[in-house]
This record gives sequence, C-alpha cells and structure tokens, in this order.
Amino acid sequence: MILSDTLAARLTHGALPDELHDFSPTEQASAAEFLIATGATRAPGTPAIALEPLPGDGGPRQMRVAIVNDDMPFLVDSIAGAIGARDIAIERIIHPVVQVSRDVDGHLTAIDTAGGARESMIYLEMDRADARDRRELIEELAGVLANVRAATRDWRAMQAALAHDAGTLDDTGGEAEGASLLRWFLDRHFTLLGHQRWSAADGADTAGALGIMRLEHAVPILADRSRHLAIEWFQAGNKAPLLLKSSLISPVHRRVPLDLLVVPITQGGRVTGLSITAGLWTSAALNAPPRSVPVLRQRVAEFEGKFGFDPAGHTGKALMHALASLPHDLVTGFDSASVEQLALSAMSIADRPRPKLVLVRSPLGRHLFAFVWLPREDATTARRVAIGDMLGEAAGGRVINWAISLEDQVVALLRFTIDLREGGRMPEVEPLDQRLARMVRGWVPDVEAALAERIPATRAARLALRYAAAFPANYRNVSSADEAAQDIVRLSMLEGEGDRQVYLYPTAAGEDHRLKIYKLNGALALSDAVPVLENFGFRVVGELPTRLREADNAFVHDFVVEAPDAAFDDRPEVLEAAIAATLRGAAENDAFNSLVVAAGLSPQATVLFRAWYRYLRQAGLTYTMSTVVDALARNARLARTLIARFHALHDPSFSGDAGESDEEITAALDAVSAIDDDRILRAFRAVIDATLRTNAFTPAANEALAFKLDSALLPGLPKPLPWREVWVYSPRVEGIHLRAGPVARGGLRWSDRRDDFRTEILGLMKAQRVKNAVIVPTGAKGGFYAKQLPAPSNRDAWLAEGTEAYRIFICTLLSITDNIVGTGVVHPDGVVIRDGEDPYFVVAADKGTATFSDVANALALERDFWLGDAFASGGSVGYDHKAMGITAKGAWVSVQRHFAERGVDVQTQPIRVVGCGDMSGDVFGNGMLLSKAIKLVAAFDHRHIFLDPDPDPETSWNERARMFALPRSSWADYSAPLSAGGGVHSRAAKSITITPEVAAALDIPVGEMEPSLLIAAILKSPVDLIWFGGIGTYVKAAAENNATVGDPANDRQRVDAEELRAIAIGEGANLGVTQAARIAFAAHGGRINTDFIDNSAGVDCSDNEVNIKIALNREMTEGRLGYEDRNALLASMTDDIAHLVLEDNRLQTLALSIAEGSGNEAAQAVPSYVRVMEVFEEAGRLDRKVEGLASNVDFLRRGVDGRGLTRPELAVLLATAKLALQDAIEGSALGLDPALVPDLHAAFPAAMQERFADAIDQHRLRGEIVATKLANRIVNRIGILHPFELAEEEGAALADIAAMFVVAERQFGLAGLWREIEQTAMPEAARYALFDEVAVATRSHVADLLRVEAPGTMPSAVLERLGQGIARLDAAARDLLLEEAQAQSRRIAATLEGTGAPADLVARVVRLFELDGVVGLADLGGRSQVDETRLARAFTHLGQALGLDWAQSTAARITSSDPWERLLIAGLARDFQQLRLDFLGRTANGAPEEAVERWLAANATRVGQFKAVVDRARHASAPNAAMLAQIAGQARVLLGRS
Repeated sequence: MILSDTLAARLTHGALPDELHDFSPTEQASAAEFLIATGATRAPGTPAIALEPLPGDGGPRQMRVAIVNDDMPFLVDSIAGAIGARDIAIERIIHPVVQVSRDVDGHLTAIDTAGGARESMIYLEMDRADARDRRELIEELAGVLANVRAATRDWRAMQAALAHDAGTLDDTGGEAEGASLLRWFLDRHFTLLGHQRWSAADGADTAGALGIMRLEHAVPILADRSRHLAIEWFQAGNKAPLLLKSSLISPVHRRVPLDLLVVPITQGGRVTGLSITAGLWTSAALNAPPRSVPVLRQRVAEFEGKFGFDPAGHTGKALMHALASLPHDLVTGFDSASVEQLALSAMSIADRPRPKLVLVRSPLGRHLFAFVWLPREDATTARRVAIGDMLGEAAGGRVINWAISLEDQVVALLRFTIDLREGGRMPEVEPLDQRLARMVRGWVPDVEAALAERIPATRAARLALRYAAAFPANYRNVSSADEAAQDIVRLSMLEGEGDRQVYLYPTAAGEDHRLKIYKLNGALALSDAVPVLENFGFRVVGELPTRLREADNAFVHDFVVEAPDAAFDDRPEVLEAAIAATLRGAAENDAFNSLVVAAGLSPQATVLFRAWYRYLRQAGLTYTMSTVVDALARNARLARTLIARFHALHDPSFSGDAGESDEEITAALDAVSAIDDDRILRAFRAVIDATLRTNAFTPAANEALAFKLDSALLPGLPKPLPWREVWVYSPRVEGIHLRAGPVARGGLRWSDRRDDFRTEILGLMKAQRVKNAVIVPTGAKGGFYAKQLPAPSNRDAWLAEGTEAYRIFICTLLSITDNIVGTGVVHPDGVVIRDGEDPYFVVAADKGTATFSDVANALALERDFWLGDAFASGGSVGYDHKAMGITAKGAWVSVQRHFAERGVDVQTQPIRVVGCGDMSGDVFGNGMLLSKAIKLVAAFDHRHIFLDPDPDPETSWNERARMFALPRSSWADYSAPLSAGGGVHSRAAKSITITPEVAAALDIPVGEMEPSLLIAAILKSPVDLIWFGGIGTYVKAAAENNATVGDPANDRQRVDAEELRAIAIGEGANLGVTQAARIAFAAHGGRINTDFIDNSAGVDCSDNEVNIKIALNREMTEGRLGYEDRNALLASMTDDIAHLVLEDNRLQTLALSIAEGSGNEAAQAVPSYVRVMEVFEEAGRLDRKVEGLASNVDFLRRGVDGRGLTRPELAVLLATAKLALQDAIEGSALGLDPALVPDLHAAFPAAMQERFADAIDQHRLRGEIVATKLANRIVNRIGILHPFELAEEEGAALADIAAMFVVAERQFGLAGLWREIEQTAMPEAARYALFDEVAVATRSHVADLLRVEAPGTMPSAVLERLGQGIARLDAAARDLLLEEAQAQSRRIAATLEGTGAPADLVARVVRLFELDGVVGLADLGGRSQVDETRLARAFTHLGQALGLDWAQSTAARITSSDPWERLLIAGLARDFQQLRLDFLGRTANGAPEEAVERWLAANATRVGQFKAVVDRARHASAPNAAMLAQIAGQARVLLGRS
C-alpha cells in the first residue's frame, strides 16, 4: 500500500463530524496525497508547508494548506488564529497525528509504524487569497510554527525560571502575595511562552532567552523604554510582580496581547535588571473565583474591610459578582484604587444599567484600559467602532485590542486597550462619559425624518439604516439631523473610492463660507484638498473631518473658506461639479480652474484652454501657466469669445454664423494693449483656427480630447513641419501624433519627457520619414506621456497604468479618424470635418510599447476600423521581428557590405567585434548570431560589462545561442569558458580589474578602471566592428558637447568619433551615434551608414505586413478567406517577407557604395550634390541644420580638396531623393498603368501573387506601393543625381522621368543585367564601375525618351509604340556602327575590363552605349513610316561624315565639377544626336541614305569647313565644353540649311 493510501485510511480518525461534512472519500484521498507530497521530505525540527488552489473547486474559490510538523501543543489553535487574523475563512481542519519513519535524509518511508516519531499532519481548506497574500501567509505560518516550537521546547526551563522568580521574591523579602501569585500561575494557570533576563547595563541576555523570546518579532515584546520604566517602578517601592500587557499579539495559542510577569533583579539593594516571563492566562485562571486568585483575593479582603461588606450579604455577593465579571488578567495588575473604582462601577451598573466609562492607566503608563458599559442592544459594531475612535482621539493613541462580554443579557462590557507610547495622554473622563451618553439617544430616527423630507420614504429608511448611526458623537454634538441628512444624500451619490462629491453652502450674512467634500473608504488628505480649493480661488481657513467608519469608512470634510459670494450663489452646482471632477482626477488641478470663478468660464472651457496651453508649451510657448491664466482672466470676455469661436467651428449642433465670433475676436485682439497678453491670446486663436477636427463634442471627450491640426497654420513651430498632427490631452495622458504625409506610419513611443515630448517625437518623425524611404508610407511618429504612473518599484501597477495610457491615446486618435466601410470613406460621428478624407492611420511598436500591438489591434477590431489587425504591426498575429531577427539581419547586410569592399567575407573570416547590448535583446542578440566567425571581444549593457579578449568563435557562438533562447537573460548568465583574462563584471562595481589579456585586446593599460571609463575604452578599442544593439547614444563628434546629444545618462562613457579605431560600425539600434559623429567617423576612413539605413528592415517588415493584411482583410470581409486561413498564410510567407525586406536593405547599401565612389570621381561629383541639395531645400524637402549637412562653401571646399561626400551624408540625400520621386509618382497615374503591374505584384510574396492576384490589383494603396517600389529602384539603380539632373536638363517632371525609366528598363533588359552584375563574382570596384556605366547609359536613353514623348505618357503606351522599332535596331546594331562609335565602345570596354569586370558583362554594358540614339530613330521611323535600320544607316553615316559621332562620344567622356557645365555637356551630347534626327525628319522622304548622300555632295564645301573645325577640336590636348558648344552651334546652322 502506498503512503497516501495508508494516510487516507486514518486521515479522519478523531475528526469532528462538522469537519467531515461534504468530504468525500475521493477528496480525502486527494487530501492525503497532498499531505504526503508536502511532507515527503522534511529535515528534523523544521515544518513542511504547502499551499495550492483546491482542486476540482466548482463552488466558491478556495485553497488548501498542508502543514507537516513534529507533534507538539498549540499547533492547530495557533495556525487557525494566524489565518483568522487575515480575515480568511477556514472551511475545514483535519489534524491526524501519526507515527512515521524517515531515512537519514528526511525522506518519508513509512506511516503508522510502531516506534515511529509522532508527526502532526494538518490539512486546512479555506477561502482563496491573492498571490501576495498567499506568500505572506506561508511566511507567517512558518513564523508561528517557529514560535510554537520555541515555546514548547523550553517549557520546563520556563517553569524553572518562573519558580526561581517566586523563590527570589521569598528570598528578598518581597510581597508574599506576589510570590503566591507566581506559584499559582505555575499550577496550570499560566501558559508559559517565553522568558528573558534583562540588565539595565548590559541589555537582554539573548543566550539565556527561552521560548518565543529567543526569536525576533516585528513588535517588541517589551520595549526598552518600558523596561527602564519598570525599573523605576520597582525602585519607587512598588511590589512585585509587575503585571503588564505587551503590545505584541501572541503568535501562540490565542491571538490576544501577551501577558508579562516582571520581577526585579536586585544587586546591592538596587534594581539592576528584570526577569520577564511572557505567556497567557489560562481559561481556568480567567474564570477562577476572585477569592482563589492571589493578589486579587487580597483586594477583595481590603474592600470588604473598607466598606463593611458582609461576604454573605447582598453587597458582599455583589462585590464578588462584579469582580468576577471583570477581566482577571487586567484587574490583578491594577493598583487598589483602580480596582475599587471598577468594582464599584460594575456593582452600580448591575443594579441600574446605563452607559458608563471607566479609564485605567497601566502601571507604566504605556497603555490606557477603557471599560465601557452599554445597554446590550446598543453594543453594535458601529457603536463599538465609534467609541473606540472617540477614545483613541481623546487619548491621542490608537486602539490595539478590544474585547466584549455580556452581563446577564442586559449589559455589555466593552474593553479597549489603547497604546499611549507615541504622545498619548490620560483624557478627562467626565466629558467622554457625557459623549457616551449622547451616543445612545435617538439620533437615528431624527436623521431618517430629515431624509424623508428630501427623498422617498423607502429610500430614506434605507439610507438612514446605512449611515445615520455611523455619525460619531462629535458630529452629533455640533450638527443637526437636517445637516446629517444633507450629507447622507451626498454620500449616497458617491460611486466608489475614487469618487468625490462637493456641496457649497449658500451665502449667509455674517457667516463664513462653508463647503463640504465627501469621500468613501478613508479620509481625503488635506494636501490633496487644499491645493484644489486654492486653485479655484478659495482661501482655506479651517477644516473639520467626520468619519463614518461603519458606513464604507466614509468621510465628510467640512471646510471654512474665503471666496467671492458669487462663487457660492451663481450656479453653485457648476462649481461643485468642477471641484469634484478635479478632486477625483477627472480634471487637472492647476491655475486654469480659477477661470471658472474669475472669468466666468464653464469647466469644459477651462479644460479646452488647458489642453491648448499644454500643446503650445510642447510647441515652444515660453509663457508660464500663471502668466497665461492671468492674461485670460484680464481678458475674460475675449476668452469666452474664443470658446464661442471653437464651438462655431466644431460643434455639430451650431447653426449660426461662424464668422461673427471671428470678427469679434479680431476687434478684441486689436484692443489688447499688453504685448504678452496679445501674444498669448493670438496663440490660442491660431490653435483654434488650425484645428481641422476635434472630438470635443463627442462622448470620447469624456476620456480624452483630440485636436487634429494643420501644422502649417501654426506660426513659429519648429521644423520640420509635419503635414498633420493630432494633440491628445487628458488628466491621465498627453500625446502627440505627427505625420509627414497622408499615408504615413511609425511607432508610438512611451515617452518619459513630460514637458517636451513633442520635440522628441518631431525628431523621430524626421528620422522615420527618411527611414521610410524604402516603404509605402512616409514617416510618422507618435508619443505619449503617462501622467499618473505609480512608483516604478511596483512594476505590475506601473505597467498597467502605462498600458491604460496607451489605450486612451489610441482610442482618442481613432475617435477623429475616418473609417472605410465597403469602398467608401465614413467620417466619425459628432466630428465636424474641416479637411478631406483621411482614413490611413497605422501605428507600430516603439520604445516602451514593444508588446502593445495586440492592445492597439484589439481596439481597432473593437471599433471595426478598416485596417483591422493591420492597424498595428508586430502583434501576436503578425510578423515577430525578434523571432525573425529581421532588424538585425537588415543591419548585418550593411556590415557585410562594409567588409566585402575590403575583401573580407564576415560569414567565414573572423572579425573582432565589440558591442552595446546583451543576448536577451532583439537586435544585439540576433545580430551576434548572424555569423559563426564573430569574435565578440567585449560588450556592455546597463547591467554588465562582458570581456572575452581572445574568444573561440564556435564556443562563444554556441553560448550566445543558448542565452538567446532563454526567456530572459543577462551577461551574468554566460556560463561557457571565457578566454584567459576574461570575465563578466557588474556596472555597479567601483572599479574593474584590467587583466593583461584584456589590456592587450583593448589596447589599454593593465590595472583598475571604473566601469564608465572601461566602456569608453571598449568603444575606442582597435577592433573590426562596433555593433550597436542597445539603447543610448555613445558616440558624438568632437565638435559636439554632451548637452546637444540629449542623453545625459551616458555622458560619462560617451566618446568622440575621431577617437574610434574600429573599421566599421553597424547601427542595429537607433541613435547609438550622432549624425555629426557618423560624418566625422566616415571622414576619418571609418565604414558607417546611418541608423535609418542599417535598421530599416524592421519598419520595412511591418509595412509589408500592413500591406498584406489590407489586401487580405478585404478577402475576409467578402467571405473568400477565413481568419485562421489568413493567419496560416501569413505564417507561411515569413521567409518570403524576410527575403523582400533584406533585398531592400541590400540594394540600398549597394546604392550607397556606388554613390560614394572613390578619389577624384567622388570629389568631382560634390558640386552636383550641392545642386541637388539646393533643389531639395527649395522644395522644402531638406533642412540641412536638421539633417546635419554642411553649407555649400564647406562642401565645395571639400571637393577642391579631393574629397567627396561621406556615406552618412549620402544616406540622407539617398532617402530624400527617393521620397521626392515617390511623391511625384504618387501624384501621377503611373500606379494604374498596366506596365507597372509586375512592380505591384513583386511587392508581395509569391503565395499572395498566386492566390490573391485580384486582391493585389485592387489594393487600396496600389499607387503608393508602385510609387515606393519604383522610386527605390530608380535611385538604387541609377543613383541620386541622374533623375534630378535629367529634370533640369530636359525640363521634365520627375513622374515623367520615372515613366521613361520604366520604358528603358523593360526595353533594354536592365533588370537581368543588374542581377547578373550583382551575382557574378568580381572585385567590388569592378561591380561598382559596371553599375556606374549602366546608370550613365540609362540616363541617356531616358533623356531620349523624354524628348520623343509628351508629358504624362504612360510606359505601356511608349513600349507599344517604340518597342518593335528599338528591337529591330538592337538586332542590327553591330552592322550599323561605324568607326568612331566602335572606337568609343572599345574605350569603354577597356576601362571596365581594367577594373577586373568579366568580359561578357562588359560587352553587355557597352551594348547599351552602342544603342544610344535608337529611341530617336525608332520614334522617327514610326512617324515617317521609314524602316528604322535605313534611318540608322543614314544617321551613322551623317555622324561619321561630319564628325558628330566623335563630338558626341567626347561629350560623354568629359567630366566636370561644375553642375552647370555638367548640364551643358549632357545637353550637347543629346543635341549632337537630335540635330541629326531633326535633319533626317526633314529630308528622308522614304530614302534617308540617298538623302544624306545628296546633301553631303551638295554642301561639300560647307561640310569641309565644318569638319576642319571638328578636326581642330579633335587634335586639341583637352577638348572642353566650349569647343563642343561651338561645334554644336555650327552643326545646327549647317544642318538647318537642308
């Protein structure tokens, strides 16, 4: 038989019948198993305790406790007392005591074995408690059991100690009755629990302490002060023993204050210490006849002698009855006078029942004992609490214990113990006795009658029953029943602990102004109430609180205030509601509240002004709140008019003329004389006029206000200006959402910057806008500040409040956002729309909100928002960035590019890395697992510094992978062997030892170094890569100071970029390096992009998710796709999404490398980049100061010095160029052109293309998707400069340039050529050279296309019109090339092959140059209906004959640093071609070759003269633009004479 079966068989032996009710055999077996599991292993002398939910609990929520311990007395009652003290109801107690056997390790081996040790097995079932209470309960039970063990173990020693004390009293000539009392206690009249000897000189004898006095307790059994008082008491001649009550509630046996028996220790006739015994009077002792109790019996004899009572007579029997009714444990220790007073009072009350109070101070004055007699029917809980409050208040102490006993069912005796140790006093009895008498008279009926005059009788009776008796005596003494009824009505209106009610008393002549505040569940702190009243313009004179303990512990706070009469007489209910709202936190407590009284504004108007002011402060308004409020108060009428203007513009119910208030405001502003007032009031007007939408007139405003603003209409806003912004305000949260365009996305940040989070969010929006160059939406960013966060130490509450603030922020933003229902846009109810349709609103995770996407999506789904769970990417049904490692992989692409350019393959060749972050983080953790060749030398986060000076790549990679897989980890969890000298160190250490190995790895001295300096040394160490995967800005430029960086937490470890010795930096995390530092690092040869380039994969992945969900949501809505099927599809496409995203990263970093160029080529391009920057600035797309870009002078000087732009600078221009092109394409019809359908489909995974092609074609963002993909491809493939130079060269729109790019790409097979260039093995320099040449050739073809097509022509139309003609020319091109063109081809080929480019790819690139002119010829052939090849022969023959082929090829070879000259040369190259095409168009007439021959013959003289000019230029040492311009001019004249 197993142990649990054995225990189950005897579990209920001896159990009381009530404990077995509804305790089935199955439940008994379960209980036995629980007990056996709990006590399976138990060390000798220690209890085993377990607590768990009651299994199979179908009724009220319950839990059960098992306690296995050595058998000893007091176990059950001590444990039950501890549980009961926590107000946890015990439903069942089973307590078998069994004999058990255990092995040497404490393992239970047998039950009910003869000769086994007796063990108590206690099983309890009780009400369920929360997790914290359960933990505390287990700790308390362990403490109780420790006290029980100590008390029972030392019982005999404590008996001996008490007997010794009795003997000491005999030996020292002490009071014989005292010694008798101690011996009487030893005769089973005192439960001994502890003993200790204490010396006034040396303190407690802890070694000799017995029982519970061996142990520490939260409340001292007898405080040191009391011990010294006891010595003084004995020295004053008082007799031993001294009987005291401890302030400690007994942990053993009964939950009552411990009784203390104190005997003096004397030496040389002086009291030098105390012998203290702790315990409890037994029940027999408490109920013993007074004549049998030593000391007490002496008092009886004294009273009988003093008053002449006959023991056999009525008075003698009455005295005995009175003393028997009084608690022996108290009166035995009282002095004779106190006992006499109590006995006589009890005798009198027995004859004449009435309320009566007697107060007795304890011998040492530490406690006050109050004896209160009441008629039995008045001994209610409410009355008992009220009396206790009265006594505690009067004595200046607190009630620590109370008890009640009933006398003959007529009189109840209440006993209170009041702690006087903290400034308590002995109050006067007579006034308290009178108050007690008043308490029990007929207050309740009076209050009920007053209530019935105000409310229906049934409700009045119910409220009177609940509240009336709870009013304390001091209230009843000074207030009428009518006032109490008024207060009860207000109290009944309260809806919970957080609610408040306010009542303003009407003004009475000659009396102070009064107001009352009502609250449940505790008092309202004056520090909470007074500032609120003062902000409403009141001056608080006094306050009287009234507590209704038994009625929800309600409080009525009665204030006397100074205030204008109007505040109390002019619509007081409005002011009452405003004050109450502020007190409960529904409105803020600040100076704006004074405007309700001072300016006659409604509370709602003050909220509006407060919300606008908060926004203006975020936007840079420098005026303080008091200045603004004073300005509004001085201009109260204008303030009210501004509110009227806001209502006229945005209240849907307004039907008047909105222009009236506007005219009135203009006139009133002109009349304002104070300049500051004028500026303040105009700022408010600007916000009102810039508001496009608000929820102020919808139910959503009850939670938070939203104002959608046109930023361009607000003067003085810092740049860059958002396209739109939404300001959210409530007492609980404030937030801002900034958008750079109609279709924009970005994360919502939980900001910790209360006063300037808009500045933070604006900078992030700017960065997001640039980062979003690779995705469909432009940049957006939101941020909120939670204003009512609890202390961060309470992590759960802190996070819960932050989550709620996020929820409010999201809901409020959605309250003014358009929705899409079906195919139509629907505006929100109750919102006046002063802008157009605007339904695109998506969010994402950011700092502080990484786990909040599901919250946001749930809100969107709850509101049927059209995006559904595409509203917030990265939720539980979406793409988990950390699981995908997508952000880190994207940044690693940049790292691979940096090192590939140095001939290093980071996947196979070891690189030494230092980094910021730890393996629990997404970017750092994933990043450091992307190559097994990584040698991670050092890393740090906010907790630790990790050092591994010479790591083994395989070992360290495996350990990092293990740590990354943990639910949470830190560097302290690193368990694999570190290389010699390595270690993991806490950043909290004062210093860290630098071993020789670490010193060598980091190139620093051996010795000690504080953590901050060590982090700086790590950053400056000579490694290959610095990988940023954590939070913080650690690198600045030397020209910057820490204040401008804006990250004070990392000031001590921040280093200058000029000091870095790493080869490259990978910015997996944002803001690790300032932009100025990036530029400085790159200028010194470091390899770095920017954070928005490196870590854009995260936002790219999110955008792909959103775009996919938008397409699939429609499929779900229309019933073609189930929710679970959609989720499965999403999951199946994870790898495809990663491929799409990483391809964007790869192409973008490749484009940067091509743009970066090298040597003279890079320097010569500087003026052109300067010109492009000017174009961007003129269009409002670029702010150099914001982007950290230098002035024109600085850039041009750099070009003269032979240096080009750095990668970080090029990254800004790359993103800006893409955004400019994207905007232009979105504004055209390109997205709808059939030729762009492949681009649209390519933005989605193959599975989507196959199953949901129609959904992709009908995508709501089709135009935006096409624009994004095309803009990125143009800039990635032909660079930053070419599109914008073409725009100036040809006077073309960017959208037309994009359209013709598509034609060139398709017609000349550029996609395949680019792919082969990327994939073919060759030196990177050769690869970049091939891309450069393809870009040049593509530019020429695009220029030709622009010249032959009308603006707005779609690619499909061009391909259809010119495609076949170009194809025919392509097929015959080799045969059509003449000598000069062939020479040009050879020159290009030789240059490319010289870089190491493969010959077959060189030939394909050269072919693009050989096809120069085919566009014009195909166009001409189509228009003239002449075969294109014949035109081509005539074209090339004319060029060769005149030398125009040489001129054109020479123009292509000239490089210039002057942008104007570059434009001139490019134009000339096109002109040399166009002149011939125009000539052929005029003269061909179906026979172009013959026409050319005739013309050459007819104009031989002029042709000869022209060729002479060309020959002079041909033989010049350095042909230049001027020569070519002259040739072009003469050619135009010559050919124009056809």
